[in-house]
Amino acid sequence: MIDEEKNYLGKGIKINSSFTLRNDGLDLIVERTDPNFKNSEKSLITSIQNSTKNLLSKFGYKNQKTGFTVGTFYEHFEDIYFSPKFSVFHEELETSSTASTIQKKQEGDYFESDVSYSFTLNKLNQNFQPSNGYKASFYQTIPLVSDDNAFTNSIQFANYYSITDEMIFSLNFYTKAINSLTGEDIRISKRAYLSSKRLRGFESGKVGPKDGTDFIGGNYATSLNLSTTLPELLRDLQNLDFKLFYDVGNVWGVDYNSSLDNSKIRSSTGISIDWYTPIGPLSFSIAQPITKADSDVTEKFRFDIGTTF
Repeated sequence: MIDEEKNYLGKGIKINSSFTLRNDGLDLIVERTDPNFKNSEKSLITSIQNSTKNLLSKFGYKNQKTGFTVGTFYEHFEDIYFSPKFSVFHEELETSSTASTIQKKQEGDYFESDVSYSFTLNKLNQNFQPSNGYKASFYQTIPLVSDDNAFTNSIQFANYYSITDEMIFSLNFYTKAINSLTGEDIRISKRAYLSSKRLRGFESGKVGPKDGTDFIGGNYATSLNLSTTLPELLRDLQNLDFKLFYDVGNVWGVDYNSSLDNSKIRSSTGISIDWYTPIGPLSFSIAQPITKADSDVTEKFRFDIGTTF
């Protein structure tokens, strides 16, 4: 559920509040955006959030995070956007009774603060349903007060090309690395995973290293998604994008036990439908895995509500 006020107190301030109930928990976020803070042509963004995830049966942990973020967003150079922010969070982490000794040692309360920033070069012809151009983003998180001193880098790149007026080819690349600056083990709730949107044909988060029966994510993750729209198949339905896709991805790296590593290129192909509705995009996909590891959990059909690539 999303509630949005675009002109709070008649000052152009945006207030967004969202409440998301999932099978594994819930997210509550309240965000305030002043798009021209003190006539600086820079946005001031503040938010508070509470997130609960019960992943004991899937990944061997349950956590609750509460905190706030303060940041800004502005165009630094032409088409280059800069977004720094400061965050403070408290996390309660619980592990399952079947978790490994190493995982059980991570159980407890954590207080963390960090600074992060992103640079984005946006050359898309339009942000919603682009048909030409590209967008490249670099993200980095630097720990200030942290138990594991996790240092995160990630890159996202998207490119769109119109083959014809009705056929659009897209390429999406994502990579993430998370390591400790002081050689500590990265907490299981912070490790890198791949969602089903980035690697269709596999259950979300259920590829890569396992510790016992739990998928533990990795220190590294990457994915590549290629797709092309086929609108001639659904010419009379303008709110639908029918696509043929090919996904490739991998999750690897276990800092606390390299013998658990399970590096292997996963891939799949299939068809997807993006349906743009008043409540947001609905995505359906039917996928066939091509390459996989024996421990991966696959799924042929997927339905999602929310942002598409």
